[in-house]
Order: sequence, then C-alpha cells, then structure tokens
Amino acid sequence: MVELEDIHAAQNRIADFVRPTPLRKSHGLSRDLNAPIWLKMETMHDTGAFKLRGAANRLLTLDGQQKSRGVITVSSGNHGRAVAYMSRLLNIRAVVCVTNIVPPEKVKGLHDFGAEVIVFGENQDEADAEARRIADRDNLVFISPFDDPHVIAGQGAIGLELLADRPDLEIVFIQLSGGGLMSGVAKALKSLKPEIRIVGVSLEHGAAMMESIKAGRIVEVDEKPSIADALPGPIPTDNQYTFSMCRELVDEFVQVREREIVDAMRYALTHEKCLIEGGAAAGIAALRKCADTLDGRTAATLLTGNNISLDRALKAMDLDPEPEPEPEPAC
Repeated sequence: MVELEDIHAAQNRIADFVRPTPLRKSHGLSRDLNAPIWLKMETMHDTGAFKLRGAANRLLTLDGQQKSRGVITVSSGNHGRAVAYMSRLLNIRAVVCVTNIVPPEKVKGLHDFGAEVIVFGENQDEADAEARRIADRDNLVFISPFDDPHVIAGQGAIGLELLADRPDLEIVFIQLSGGGLMSGVAKALKSLKPEIRIVGVSLEHGAAMMESIKAGRIVEVDEKPSIADALPGPIPTDNQYTFSMCRELVDEFVQVREREIVDAMRYALTHEKCLIEGGAAAGIAALRKCADTLDGRTAATLLTGNNISLDRALKAMDLDPEPEPEPEPAC
C-alpha cells in the first residue's frame, strides 16, 4: 500500500516539474454555507489539472530502458494530457487511448502535447483493454490513470499542501472516480490528521467506486455521458490499490446530479471568476448540497481541472457568449 513516506518522496521527486497550487478562500461559499470554505486551485498546473502530479511521479520513476520503450495509457482526457506533457519534457514516446465520448477539446489537448492518440470503444473498459493490448504488442510501458502506487503518491501531495496551508481543516470533499486522487489525498490527510473527515463526491449515475465499496466488491456500472466527463466509468476487476484504500479512508459519500454540477459551474464562473470543467464543479456542488450538515466546520474541495472549451461550458450553463459588436462606421 501507499504510505505517507511515499507521498513525501513523490512531492520531492516532482518538485522541479509541479508547483504547489494556491488554497483560496471562497468568500461567497463561506457566506452562503455559513462555514469557512477553501478551494484548492489545481486548475493552475501547466496542464490545467491535478493529474500532472501523479503522471510526473510515475514517469520520473521509469528507468532508462523503460523510457526508451515508450509509454501508453488510457484516459478521459486530463491524465493523458499530463502523461503527454511529461513525456515530451522527458523525450519519451507517449500513446494515449481515449473513448469515443471524450470531448474534442481534450483530444486536441493530447495532440497539442505531442501524444499519439487512439480513439477506441464506448467506455473506459474497452479503451483500457485496447491500451493493454497495444502495450503488449509494441512493448510499451502501461501507465494506469489511477491504480498505480506512484500515481497515487503523486496525487497525495495535494493533501500535504492542504494541511500545510490550513492545519485547521476539518472536512475535505474529494472527487471520486477510479480512486487515484482520493486514495492519495485521503492517505496524506488521515496520516497527518486522523480526525479529519473525508467525503467522496460521485455522480448520481455510474458511481463505480462508491457502489463497489457499498457492495464490498468491485461491481459493474453503466457509463453514461456527463458534463463531468472525468468522473464516470468502471473499475477493472483486477484493481490492486484504490478500492481497498478508498474503502479504508472515505468516511461518507455524496452524489450530485447533472443539474447541480452545471449550477456549480455557473457559480464558479460568476462568483469565483473560474471557468472549470464539470468534474471540478462536482466538489462545489457537493458542498452546496451538504450546507445543512457542515455546522460551521472549516471545509475544502478541489478545483480539479479547467480543460473544457468555452463553447461547451457556456452551452452547458445555458449562457450565450456576448455577441460581436457591430463595426464602427468608417469616417
């Protein structure tokens, strides 16, 4: 299992590539929820999302022979973007498999960072299987987007930063998909402050990790399209790390609806002046949903990424961009 010393080692290893992100107080949410609310600005990484931490730590642990072979991963967008970015810096070949439902702006981002992109399958299971098949065929190193101890430890550095900035944190809302983010951050938080409360934030539909923990085993879920495209998707049955870690570390779950996520995106744009993707907004949606149970406790959530096109975000939020002004008549 991943331990606190692994997370500290990851934080030191990635320091030249990943800068700590600010923890910003949300005065609007603090007022509305009658509790001190803090937002961890993971949108400020060079790739626009927290995934850079885990990808950097994993690729920096590769030896020379592995680097020469190249890497392949499966991604809903942000992990692949991070792998592509780090691979370009380290001069490693990078291949990324994505499903047909990954938004075009995220596919473009992969190309922009130099990845070879393969679009395959209708869900993460199919894309994952294809990535592993290609890894075997081409002798590439497979990089898991979440079920990897180095990836988990890299994400855990967020927890170290949270408590370094706010030792008084009492409750943290963390987005829960495959569990790499949750496992790392919760492990760091619980190791340093056992009494802190960890809330896993999932979608109303396709909450694979939450449903698996409730069942006591990994279960299949239907993957449905969502504006929070980073959150849905199944967990492979050969999961080695994140299922057991999340089962141990998560205190409670909150499920948010699509409409609540969209409303949170709008709130972030209008009140926080942040354009964020749906997965990032899910944390704000969960905070607002749990307003009556916060009881004035100091709380935080993660703004996990901002890789969404302006047009898609505005369409989801039912907002129209400002019309182009009419040209001034010539003198």
